[in-house]
Amino acid sequence: MMRFTVWGARGSYPTPITPQALRSKITSIVQRIKPSDLASVDSRERFLASLPPWLFGTTGGNTACVDLAFEDGNRVIFDAGSGIIGLGLSLLKQDPPPTELHIFFTHFHYDHIQGLPFLPQAYNPSIAVHFYSPLDRLYEKLSGQMKTPYYPITMDDKMSGNLHFHQLPPEGIELYGRRIRWRELNHPGRAFGYRVDEGDRSFGYITDIELREQDFEKSVENKKFFEGLDAMILDTQYTLDEAIEKHDWGHSSFSLGVDFAVAWNISNMYMFHHEPLYSDKKLDQNLQSARWYAKRIGGNTLEIELATEGVTIDVG
Repeated sequence: MMRFTVWGARGSYPTPITPQALRSKITSIVQRIKPSDLASVDSRERFLASLPPWLFGTTGGNTACVDLAFEDGNRVIFDAGSGIIGLGLSLLKQDPPPTELHIFFTHFHYDHIQGLPFLPQAYNPSIAVHFYSPLDRLYEKLSGQMKTPYYPITMDDKMSGNLHFHQLPPEGIELYGRRIRWRELNHPGRAFGYRVDEGDRSFGYITDIELREQDFEKSVENKKFFEGLDAMILDTQYTLDEAIEKHDWGHSSFSLGVDFAVAWNISNMYMFHHEPLYSDKKLDQNLQSARWYAKRIGGNTLEIELATEGVTIDVG
């Protein structure tokens, strides 16, 4: 069994909900209320349950971090955007606390590393924190954001001595009996996606990718990495018009993401790396459009959801 939790799904920079946006949500909810909705506890609950997710909730504003947990209690973490702060705080409440963490980086743009200085487990010498990337000089890349004038302390000053830096071999690694493979993606400055296999279950974390023709080719390498994923987190930051306008920015449209998921027989696609300028309502509109498009091109078995902060999903 595998299940993943989304701790941050925004792209580029954190986007906490503004007071104006919160007031707008409350106003819209109040305008929908009828006297009968307030008649009893049950009627109030039914009313709240009837509200669309974009109105009674939020997709979240933290940047990229996803936690993949296994039935034996072990876990792997992908990226350390601002979402990893919430993950770290939640692990402080775990009894017994973890004795090790394994964090895999897609790349080192700031929205994927900015939460790392605030990860409490990295300051605890009784917890081994392992960092992974296909690139070398991992320590230099991560410690570079923790030095004057960018941060008041350095990684060497305050973080524990129980940090371990690993360059991934081309074939990937086996961790906790699960196979973790990587693949380079089309993104400025180099980025990498990950696939985790456990028995007949598979999970893909494929963000910060501008999809291209080569990603659809039925090569042996592509099949081995993309085909038949039970759950795929995929960069779908843009609409098609925006993706065309922002060619070579390193992100994909949700419609091209649907094409990709259908082409590779993906079971469940989770739209990720949300555009920071999009409201919850706009993201929901993109979700509905993606679902409509999937049916139009024959992807009737493809399930599509937004990667929503705080939500935990079973794989398979």
